[in-house]
This record gives sequence, C-alpha cells and structure tokens, in this order.
Amino acid sequence: MEPEAWPSLRVGDVLEIQFPAFTPRITIETQNTLTVEVVAGDNLGFADTVDYDAVALRDGLIMLSWQEHIGSTIVHVLDLEARQARTVVTPAKGELMRLAGRIEFTSAS
Repeated sequence: MEPEAWPSLRVGDVLEIQFPAFTPRITIETQNTLTVEVVAGDNLGFADTVDYDAVALRDGLIMLSWQEHIGSTIVHVLDLEARQARTVVTPAKGELMRLAGRIEFTSAS
C-alpha cells in the first residue's frame, strides 16, 4: 500500500528522486537544513548538509531550493501527489541540467 501524498515537508521526511543518471536522497533535518546524499549513479557518495527554502505553491506542490557548499544551485518542483520531480541544477562547473524523476518518500514519525 502506498503512503498518502504529503501536504508539505516536515522534519524527518526523506525523499529519494530517481533521475535517469543518479538518485539523490534528501533528508529534512530541521526547519532550515537538509542533507542531500547521492545514493546511486553519477557522483555516488556525494553528501552535503545545507540551508534550504521550501515554498508551498499549492497543496502537494512544493518548490525546494538550496545552494551546495561546492557552489551548485538546485531547484526542485515537487509534485508530491503525483510523486514527480522537475529539477534544474546549475552546477558549480558544467552546463545547466534539467531533470525529471520519480519521488519515493517516507514521512517523519
């Protein structure tokens, strides 16, 4: 049985976004910080804990953004009901990336 869609992000929530080339795991640590870890594919093993901003665009639709310590900027539009992510990454080095992937998540207890 699949969990209910999230209305918003909460401390303790964990998302994995399955992009074609890699899978990041995002853990909401506090109301201001998250940890991102690449758990499969390109850049496997990368991890960073950063300040983030999350804006509810409507119920179940969130824009989540942060800048990593290496300089990359990440912006996700997360459709939690459809479990789909659209993401734009401006890497510290390299070209702009536009990605789409499926969200798998667990909610905070």
